Amino acid sequence: MTPDPPVKEQQRASALYFRDEYQPNVEKVRFTQDGDRPGLGAAWSVNAIATIAGSDYYVIIGPGRGVGWVGGTGIPPEAPTPSPHIPLTVIYSDGMSEVIE
Repeated sequence: MTPDPPVKEQQRASALYFRDEYQPNVEKVRFTQDGDRPGLGAAWSVNAIATIAGSDYYVIIGPGRGVGWVGGTGIPPEAPTPSPHIPLTVIYSDGMSEVIE
């Protein structure tokens, strides 16, 4: 088995996958831990807080993995048609951040 890419790359890929596949109107993803593989053969995943339409939702995400909505925050309402250029702020678990257009 090949080793996983560095944590920051995995987190960035997770945020983009979440935006592209599940929530096109996400404004910010803040990672609350580094992330890992929780068990033998499990997909890499990480806990994060996703800000959607001004509200925070606790999620477990990973590149190429489905989303888990956790922590009692519920699931956000269905996304309206996304604007063509919503910038996404990603705050990594190491405190660094970037804005992805």
